[in-house]
Amino acid sequence: MSKFLKTVFLTLLFIAGITFSAENTQPFVVRYYFGLETPPMPLFLLILFSVLLGVFLAGVGFVFDRWSLKKALREKDREITALEKQLKFYRDAGGVVQG
Repeated sequence: MSKFLKTVFLTLLFIAGITFSAENTQPFVVRYYFGLETPPMPLFLLILFSVLLGVFLAGVGFVFDRWSLKKALREKDREITALEKQLKFYRDAGGVVQG
């Protein structure tokens, strides 16, 4: 049932996007500071490019997070290996610590 509702929702969202694109084809110009402005373009293209830029930037953020998590995991694996060697040493010594 959940998959069906998700499919219906995405279909309605897609239809809304298509009708929005069809209704907003008049060219407009976005003006920035210092006299910068975009070439004339339809509104739906600006929204589409904005969404795609957001997806790209989120993807870059996810890649960076994944990289940092893998680095932390490698460090923890090294720490675990060192602790296991230390534990093996103490087990082989019979649990007696000589001082």
